[in-house]
Amino acid sequence: MIEIKQLKYFVVTADVGSFSEAAKLLYTTQSSVSKVIIGLEKELGYSLFDRNNKKIELTVEGRAFFERASKLVNEFDNLENESAGRKSNRIHIGMNHSSWLANCFSDFFKLHEDEDVCYCLHTDTTLDIVERVRMMVDEVGVVYVFPEDRMQFNYLLKKYQLKFECIKSVGGMIYFNPEDKNSDNSIHPKDVNSLKYIQNEQDDFITRGKWQTPCGRSVNVENNISVITNSDYIMQAMLKENGLANLSADSFNNYYENNRPGLKLENAAGTIEFGVVLNEKRKISDQANAFILYIKNVLCASQAYNFASLQK
Repeated sequence: MIEIKQLKYFVVTADVGSFSEAAKLLYTTQSSVSKVIIGLEKELGYSLFDRNNKKIELTVEGRAFFERASKLVNEFDNLENESAGRKSNRIHIGMNHSSWLANCFSDFFKLHEDEDVCYCLHTDTTLDIVERVRMMVDEVGVVYVFPEDRMQFNYLLKKYQLKFECIKSVGGMIYFNPEDKNSDNSIHPKDVNSLKYIQNEQDDFITRGKWQTPCGRSVNVENNISVITNSDYIMQAMLKENGLANLSADSFNNYYENNRPGLKLENAAGTIEFGVVLNEKRKISDQANAFILYIKNVLCASQAYNFASLQK
């Protein structure tokens, strides 16, 4: 009888094309990997690999079996993830780096802190979060989608049966202070290209976007980055204490126009879509649904506040 262990060892070996490399990924020995796959070949009655060359290659039968085995291994991993989540009552949410999202979740948690739930929050790039939702590691992904990435993004949604709901479209902002601090707006737009910046690792706001000020002045900060980090704590500390700036999405908070924490920017390629990614093959938890609804309500209230301010 074929075991899931045999399928996993086979799929990993086929992916990397090496018994020794597969052993490293599987935290075992090369001889163990070879032994497991030989046992699988005996069960099947045919060879999966051509071992005549230095680099092993799949046989014709091996390629056909690989397609089926990959699907089974992925499905088994998904079932394990779902089972672990249900047993531990954990809610997995992926999101882009964002101080606004961090504060939003903090406020949401205050309303739900008495519930017997453990929230697992993971921050990453948009495409990595899409992959996590596809693999059902995260129930929901909260992401920014740049117009330059929209074609690839839509392709992945269709390919993996994912759904994206856009909640709001935004531009960019150069922050001179943390998002919850007001700015004195003492920095002139013409000076933004001479500031020192702190940015996140694999920062889409640097690699994407054709940024310009509202008056049309081009903004390019790539050569002025002094610190790169994956820590929101470091980001906030250095914005507050070290006079660094940060290019990111425009804030969803409400400010008097002259007291924003930075300078609003426009993306010449188009607006950025902010929303949630869901896996249509998975029913998400009530708690994850509640967080999505909370984000929508906060943004709806913010929009109503802005509209009321304009009427005064």
